[in-house]
Amino acid sequence: MKFNLHLKDTHLDILDELKEKHSISSKDLVKRYVKSALNLQDNDLIFDITRCSGCFSAEPQFEVDIDDEDFESLKKIFEEYDFDEYPNDEERVSKTIRCIINFIEEEPDLISI
Repeated sequence: MKFNLHLKDTHLDILDELKEKHSISSKDLVKRYVKSALNLQDNDLIFDITRCSGCFSAEPQFEVDIDDEDFESLKKIFEEYDFDEYPNDEERVSKTIRCIINFIEEEPDLISI
């Protein structure tokens, strides 16, 4: 599933640091970290705490291609947690990915690619 990922500058900074660490593109980082986060099978660990607030100012940054199944899982996660409303699935999934990025920054040893 290809879609435009909405991120804030802080998320781009985190991805830039991870790009240097892993020597792979931002697009691949997002795809791998999403897969790894979903494989943890502990959504509360990542999404139960507000890790991304005030993200309505997030802008489309780049197109990312993730598995359709992962996209659907992220949509379901959005619905399960007490997130603010967003106008479309692209922005809802972006919200869950921003939470994953913030989690990676806060708990780098708990999720890897």
